[in-house]
Amino acid sequence: MYNEALDLFKKLQLFPYLRPDSYTYPCVLKAFGGLANVNEGKKIHTHLVKSGLGFDVVVASALVGLYAKCNQFDSATKLFDEMPERDVASWNNVISCYYQSGKSEKVLELFEEMKSSGFEPDSVTFTTIFSACARLLDLNRGKEIHEDLIRSGLELDGFISSALVDMYGKCGCPEMARGVFEQIPKKGVVSWNAMIAGYGLNGDIDSCLELFRRMNNERVTTTSTTISTLLIACSRSARLQEGKFLHGYIIRNGIQIDTFISSSLIDLYFKCGSVSMAEWVFRSTPRTNVVSWNVMISGYVMLGSYFEALRIFNDLDFAGVKPDAITFTSILPACSQLAALELGKDIHRSVMDFKLETNEIVMAALLDMYAKCGAVDEARKIFDRLPERDFVSWTSMITAYGSHGQASEALELFRKMEFSKAKPDRVTFLAVISACSHGGLVDEGCYYFNQMRDKYGIQPTIEHYSCLIDLLGRAGRLREAYGILCNTLNIRADVGLLSTLFSACKMHGDLELGEEIARILIEKEPDDPSTYIVLSNMYASFGKWIEVRKVRLKMKELGLKKSPGCSWIEVDKKIHPFFVEDKSHPNAEMIYECLADLIRHMEEDEQKLHT
Repeated sequence: MYNEALDLFKKLQLFPYLRPDSYTYPCVLKAFGGLANVNEGKKIHTHLVKSGLGFDVVVASALVGLYAKCNQFDSATKLFDEMPERDVASWNNVISCYYQSGKSEKVLELFEEMKSSGFEPDSVTFTTIFSACARLLDLNRGKEIHEDLIRSGLELDGFISSALVDMYGKCGCPEMARGVFEQIPKKGVVSWNAMIAGYGLNGDIDSCLELFRRMNNERVTTTSTTISTLLIACSRSARLQEGKFLHGYIIRNGIQIDTFISSSLIDLYFKCGSVSMAEWVFRSTPRTNVVSWNVMISGYVMLGSYFEALRIFNDLDFAGVKPDAITFTSILPACSQLAALELGKDIHRSVMDFKLETNEIVMAALLDMYAKCGAVDEARKIFDRLPERDFVSWTSMITAYGSHGQASEALELFRKMEFSKAKPDRVTFLAVISACSHGGLVDEGCYYFNQMRDKYGIQPTIEHYSCLIDLLGRAGRLREAYGILCNTLNIRADVGLLSTLFSACKMHGDLELGEEIARILIEKEPDDPSTYIVLSNMYASFGKWIEVRKVRLKMKELGLKKSPGCSWIEVDKKIHPFFVEDKSHPNAEMIYECLADLIRHMEEDEQKLHT
């Protein structure tokens, strides 16, 4: 009852002979912290410094707690560092500060410092420490601290036990989590939720549901966190039937569908391919919170429905809902995939309007968007402005240069990356070898392929071999590429690699090898029309019309048809898609007339060249 406490404090100040003391101020500061009223709390802080009470360990500890609750972490840690005397509460407050600001490594450092200073950690300390281990996925450190805790004889209350269950679950040890869980004499809903979440993270949906039934049997009241955790588990395992059962449970028991539940339901239906149900949930629940909108946008992007994602993004603006960092990072990949540069630039302006230029994840998404839309210079400007560059941002920029034919720039950037804190990974090398492929740098590509294995100890995957095959194929070194395919056990039967080399055979006119690869591809995937089409075109380029006819007849006999091509163009920030022989566009007649004029002009120009 924070407001009532502060009203009493104001009345107390009306009595000059009654002075607040070191017992009064911690309560007052706690009330301001509970109300997140840091400005009034600062006024009290000033008064305490002037009166000398600021040096009292209990008062100072309460001040640290105030700043921590108001997210003023720098002020809280600075005050803690200046305290001449500390108690367990002040240590707990500053440890909590670092945990809340995402500095879990620092949390563990302070924990060791606290113990070496002669202070005994309490329940609050251990709860935060185990949560930090969970966030870092540091199982070994968590186990050590758990063993120390048992040796200390401190009772494992509900808070510590729940944190332990959460830690073991997140670190991939559900059985250890279950061992701690079963030893809790009176299990609170937080413990149940942590145990369900642990099984969910490890893909054991059956154990999640078993615990849920047990909860109901033991009459433990479920919360929205319980339901959303179960739905997330179903979503992660793509278990639609179990998810529908939970949806029915929500409806039958009249459980209010809040933001957590609705967003979890939408995510479940998207991940299980039931788009109509996801849309129904979205329409039938309040749409005032940005979370549901974000899940809809990311769901459409995940399915490749980029136009729908853009429609939802536009509707969000009309609904008066304020987008956040996740909204922008969700919608930018849609612009990337559609190469909708103007729309991407509009979103960039919105990012700036919402003061998100310092958000590393948003800026990385912007970099990726500019790169994939061909605006390499814009991507580089974003890259140069990043306060910290992780391997993702380095890789995105290398990919941008490589995919737009700037192989030298890509390799120069990679060399700089090698001297940075961010070390290259599999994806980085994929980008480097791909850049060499697009730039025709065959020897360099082979060199980096070997460097990946020999220097960095990264074993090449199918994707790396695909890049190498493409690199050699583009350079016309077809037999060398085929030799790698035949002699590498784990890739020799890969259809994708064979298709890559098959296309290279067509490009360089190697009919003999092309026919050999085509036979293997047809044997492996007889219903794939692309092999027949490439083979037919290859025969046509050599004037072998009888063979062309045979391939076409075989396709007809098997009932194979080429999938219709699709292209699109961005005009006035609007995307216009077109399929082959598509006349559904409202301006189709005018478009086809324009195309006919262009073809006529091209034919006339060609005739002039010949004459």
